[in-house]
Amino acid sequence: MKETLAPFLGAFLIGLSKAGLATGLGMLTTPLVASAMPARAAIGVVLPLLCLADLMTILLYWKKWSVALVRWPLLGTVIGILIGMLFVGSVSERGLRVAIGTTGLAMTLLLLIRTRFGPKEAYAPAWWHGLLVGVAAGFSSTISHAAGPIMAIYFLAQKPDKLTFIASTALFFTVNNLLKVPPYVAADLINQATLEVDLRLLPAIPIGVAAGWLLNRLIPQGAFDGIVYALLLLTSLQLLL
Repeated sequence: MKETLAPFLGAFLIGLSKAGLATGLGMLTTPLVASAMPARAAIGVVLPLLCLADLMTILLYWKKWSVALVRWPLLGTVIGILIGMLFVGSVSERGLRVAIGTTGLAMTLLLLIRTRFGPKEAYAPAWWHGLLVGVAAGFSSTISHAAGPIMAIYFLAQKPDKLTFIASTALFFTVNNLLKVPPYVAADLINQATLEVDLRLLPAIPIGVAAGWLLNRLIPQGAFDGIVYALLLLTSLQLLL
């Protein structure tokens, strides 16, 4: 029963995270799906579900995004995806999760320290900051669909409002994930078998998106930021442990 329910929970978290409530918690999706199948198959199963949830979220928050927030990270993510595909068959899954978890934990703690003790003005990144963030996000997203915290920290440090944060995140990952589809198909990570699994998990996506959209309407900005920070910490620790 656990193995049957875990992938559905993972698909639900995709929808929930794409709607903005649980940005960090979405990193648990691949491990949950991988609990019921080989890890290589799991990342192939997760990508089409991510693409569907991205498109649904884009429609919910249409034109609420900021092009300035995503422009340079999107250019960087192309490089990151290319590097990720070179390593997808050879990097240790455990080693990668530890590296991503350590990075996510360190970045979240630094962001919290900056928020508590640092300057109150919004972070204004140089173009190459966004480019490097995009490379890191593209790489970790290609390997394990785990770029959520990287982009959340980058966006939140610039202090956008809640809707802009959600919509800009959705725009970035819509493009990022669609760019991954051709190399995934070429590497046989997406095939008929993985698509059949996707069809069974599909109903959980709109349920998660609807739940995230509803909760976002009820939660004020300050509480929203606090929830995202807490989930970033928890998911980073989960990857380490």
